[in-house]
Amino acid sequence: MTENLTRMCPHCDAALPDGAKYCANCGAFVAGDGESTFESAKTFVMNSAAEAEQAARGLMKNEDAQKIAGAAAVGAVAAILLPVSIATGAIIGGGIMAYNRFAKKA
Repeated sequence: MTENLTRMCPHCDAALPDGAKYCANCGAFVAGDGESTFESAKTFVMNSAAEAEQAARGLMKNEDAQKIAGAAAVGAVAAILLPVSIATGAIIGGGIMAYNRFAKKA
């Protein structure tokens, strides 16, 4: 599926075959070494991930950054759990109110 990505000419948006260095439609030089779009994307993602990891490792040596990361993790957990707990509380509260209302009539 990902192997079917098509390179496009940045000048005229024509499809480029793998390995093309010039656009067959407009003749413009196409930057890159002719590698496939899939390989270009894979290289970009891997390089970006390595840069992000290197930056994160440098930041995690900083005590303030560690505190911020910890607070962000707690915030993420709270953002997930808080709506669930509110909904659960509302359901339980509604059940108790319904039980009390109908139990008195019986």
